[in-house]
Amino acid sequence: MITESIKVNSLQANTVGGLDEISRVTKRTRRHYVVHGEEVPSVTTVLKLWPKPALYMWYAKRGREAVAEYLSEYLGEPISMGLLENAVAEAKTAPQRDAKEAADLGTMAHELISMELAGHKVTVPPELDSVMRSFHDWQHDEHLTLVDTETAVYADSYAGTIDALFKRDNGSFLLVDWKTSKQIYSPEYDVQVHSYVDAISESVKGSVEIDGQIVRLGKEEPEFEVKTLDNHTYSLDKLWKSALAFHAALEEAK
Repeated sequence: MITESIKVNSLQANTVGGLDEISRVTKRTRRHYVVHGEEVPSVTTVLKLWPKPALYMWYAKRGREAVAEYLSEYLGEPISMGLLENAVAEAKTAPQRDAKEAADLGTMAHELISMELAGHKVTVPPELDSVMRSFHDWQHDEHLTLVDTETAVYADSYAGTIDALFKRDNGSFLLVDWKTSKQIYSPEYDVQVHSYVDAISESVKGSVEIDGQIVRLGKEEPEFEVKTLDNHTYSLDKLWKSALAFHAALEEAK
C-alpha cells in the first residue's frame, strides 16, 4: 500500500473552505482518496467497471498471435503435448505483458510531460520520442498558460488526479487529459474528464468557465488527436453518476 499527499488544484484550493491537499492511497490495482476524513474512490477505479470490448478483442487477438509466434520456432518438428501447453501459457501471458508495457509507457509519458510543464529539463528515452514530439506539436498550436499539473480534484463521493489545468487568453480554463492509446475511446474517456471538470465546477459555483479536453498523443509517429467536451454535459453526467452508483452498490454488497 502506498499513501501520498497530493496537492489540490488551484481553483478548488482557493475556494472558501477548500482543501490544499488530500491523501491518495494505492492498493495494488485499486486506489482511493481521503477527503475530509472520508475514503472516496478514485475516478479510474470506478471506471475499471466500464465495458471495454476493444480491449477484450485485443487480448484475444494478441493471444492468438502469441501462439503463432511461439510455435513458428518449431515448424517441421513433432508437436508434443508439452509444446502445446507452453504455447497456451504464452497466449495467456503475452497480452498481460504487452498491456503492462503499454501502461508503463503511458505512465512515463505523463511524468515527462508534467516535469516539462513544470519547467524541468527532461531527457526523453527513444521509446517516448514520438509521444513527446506529438505533445510539442499540440503545445505549439495552443495559447495556454499552465495553472497546475498532476494535482487532485475532489467531490463528496469521489476524487482523482488531473494531468494539467491551463488558463486561456480569454480567462476561461481548460482541463487536459493526455492519452497514449491507439484511439480516443468514447464515452469512457469523456466520462472520466467530465467527472474531473464537474468536481471543480461544483466548487467554484459558476465563477469560472472550465472545459475538458482529451489529447491523444501518437506513440508510433508524431501525431495528436484532440476532443473537447462541450455539448455532452447532460448525457455524460448521467453516465458518470450511474457508474459511481454501480461502484458504490458493488462495494456495499461485498
